[in-house]
Amino acid sequence: MSDTRPRGQRPATLVFTQTVLALQAFVALFSALTVFGLAKAGTLSDHSYGVILGLLLGGFALMVLLLLASGVQQRPWGRWLGWLLQVPMLVAGIVVPAIAALGAVFLVLWITALRLGGRIDRERAERADVAAATMTEPGGDVTEGGQA
Repeated sequence: MSDTRPRGQRPATLVFTQTVLALQAFVALFSALTVFGLAKAGTLSDHSYGVILGLLLGGFALMVLLLLASGVQQRPWGRWLGWLLQVPMLVAGIVVPAIAALGAVFLVLWITALRLGGRIDRERAERADVAAATMTEPGGDVTEGGQA
């Protein structure tokens, strides 16, 4: 026999931060492939082979780390890891400025996810507190099903 009670609602901050990091992982993958394509086309000829290879491998590693960070956002250190992983895409702009622009967009999305998610979670908690106080008011004649 399975438990048919509905699960609690996931925190908005968790949902938002996981989504931003997962989407950023795909952008890191496509950025690495872009660097490879630009190098193959000869556009990045002023950079050494080692720099190009480092960016390519770094992009793949960043993709994996972003996906892992997305999965650990419920842990206290998960948010710090998310902050830390915002830096590499900004730094990669030294070679390809468009990657820094994408990194800046995701930094803004990360900050928005934390701020807006936190606000939604606080409002949900306040609403739950008000609902709980209403249910337990004296003289409220509340029955077991929550109906008066």
